[in-house]
Amino acid sequence: MSASQPPQHPIGAQLSNLGSRWLLILERTMPNTPQNIWAALTQREQVSRWAPFDPDRDLTETGFVSLPEAGKEGSDDETDESIGTVVTVAPQRMLSLAWGGDAIDIELAPTASATVVRLSHTFDDRANASSYAAGWHLCLTALDGVASGLDVPRMVGEDAKLYGWSELQEKYEELFGG
Repeated sequence: MSASQPPQHPIGAQLSNLGSRWLLILERTMPNTPQNIWAALTQREQVSRWAPFDPDRDLTETGFVSLPEAGKEGSDDETDESIGTVVTVAPQRMLSLAWGGDAIDIELAPTASATVVRLSHTFDDRANASSYAAGWHLCLTALDGVASGLDVPRMVGEDAKLYGWSELQEKYEELFGG
């Protein structure tokens, strides 16, 4: 099967200062059911097609999970960045992860004809905000395609640059005023 053109999403995110941490929120309306999006969010084979990590199991139960960064080959040693925890599983509503010291919450809200996907990423260093926003922008684009049954390319790691990561990072930097 050849790769399909991924869906397009507008630039858009919110960045909030929480004191010692930062909160990045991206919200996208996807023309799909919560059931299809939930499967793409939680089934290991589907997660590895859109996410910046490769889980060692389905994300359908709380508890520890290995979440090595996508495309990182080499050492079998677990690093702090690859150890994760599935914190919350509310089927077709919310998935929360702890990953590398960061918190990632993905909420689903159905509408009459689509599902609103809200991704919240809490992290420490403001300097990473536009980079994270560009990366999540591409990941959500791929998630939309995967949930729709498309054979979309994986747009993470160094491959993200092939899909406009650098330009997105610059646009998010402008959006955040940095």
